[in-house]
Amino acid sequence: MTQSLSRRAFLAMGRRAPKADGAPGRRAAEVASNCLSLKGVACRICGEHCDAGAIRFRPRVGGRARPEVTADCNGCGACVGVCPAAAISLVEMTERGEPA
Repeated sequence: MTQSLSRRAFLAMGRRAPKADGAPGRRAAEVASNCLSLKGVACRICGEHCDAGAIRFRPRVGGRARPEVTADCNGCGACVGVCPAAAISLVEMTERGEPA
């Protein structure tokens, strides 16, 4: 009998580029410009589904809160599938914690 994987487990193992030492690379969420919150629509569904609490919405004076992905992001992908605008993707990170 084959063992099934959850969506989260599948995305977590994903296609990570190996580092020089053979360990899998680190991934993190990145929010694109078509994000509903960035367009002025009240949407926080990605933050609600982030178990690590890595997507936060900080209030701004005179505008809607903008999504911010913190260093706590573990690249699990829970936010990717729930985004109604498909504005979130997982990107490989450099060792300094910046998108590759």
